[in-house]
Amino acid sequence: MSYKKIIFLTVTIGIIIFLIPYCIPIILALLTAILLEPAIQVGIRSLKIKRQLSVTIVFILFLLIFGLSGYWIITTLVVQLLDVTKNFPDYYYLFADEAQELFKHFQGYYIQIPNEYLSTIQQGIESLKDFVLGLATSITKNLFDFIASIPLILVHTIIYLVAMFLFCLDLPKIKIRVLSIFSDSSREKIDLVVSQLLKAFIGFFKAQIIFCFITFVLSFVGLLILKVEYALVLSLCVVLVDILPILGAGSFLVPWAIYNFVFGSTHLGIGLIILFVVITIVRRVIEPKILGASIGISALSALISMYIGFELIGFIGLIIGPALIIILQALYQAGFIKIGKLNKI
Repeated sequence: MSYKKIIFLTVTIGIIIFLIPYCIPIILALLTAILLEPAIQVGIRSLKIKRQLSVTIVFILFLLIFGLSGYWIITTLVVQLLDVTKNFPDYYYLFADEAQELFKHFQGYYIQIPNEYLSTIQQGIESLKDFVLGLATSITKNLFDFIASIPLILVHTIIYLVAMFLFCLDLPKIKIRVLSIFSDSSREKIDLVVSQLLKAFIGFFKAQIIFCFITFVLSFVGLLILKVEYALVLSLCVVLVDILPILGAGSFLVPWAIYNFVFGSTHLGIGLIILFVVITIVRRVIEPKILGASIGISALSALISMYIGFELIGFIGLIIGPALIIILQALYQAGFIKIGKLNKI
């Protein structure tokens, strides 16, 4: 490859990386179009209709599901968040009173503690109270900022939907244009690699949706059984935290359980611990099987790659491990990696 091509590719990649934060709706639209492509193909083959009509039908169904679920989640979420925000002062004073009662309960033990340490403990309690008050203020501010940004969100949503519809229409043409960059000899191999990677990507995305749905259902049902207020908001918080590879559901449920143990709600604390254990066991049992079936590798390969990835680079390895297996498998099937047979000994 000549220096001009290297410079051109470097500049192009740099521009693309720079533009990514400004093109999130477009990128999401392309990814959604790729995810909907199998449904569009089913419509073309089963109903024997043209692509434009199949795209229109799938797009309308997507709009209905997207609109109804979004309306239900947003309205319920906003109502519960407003309710939580309205009651935050009561929660703050309740927390302060319980902290003070706890302090008085253990006051007999504090007699044996030096004054400088006792002062430090009191300062820590005051700092914790200030933190809770600051958290309430921050949540209230962020909620109003979110409400104020709704018009901008609507603009981005419209751009996303229009771009998704156009991508769905032109996806085969885009694929042909991308493949035209390569020579005839390598085009078939590149097409195979891209197809395998797209299939794996779609499967991985579907698997994550399944995991999020299972976590949400378990959390929602568990919190309803425990008679916790704002079960929907808290279940969504569990899902959002669980998506982050470094945190997980335990980073939300365990501190909440400890808080309830400290302030006397032992029943709720035990219930939250049980809920965390159930979510963890269910996720760990079904994750290798669902992930392996979705991305096209065996459950054993998925489990081994996730374990090795976790041991080498931590939680992010749970994603990178299977991804490397997928890439190597696609390259091998396309003929870019060749493994010769061993000679007989």
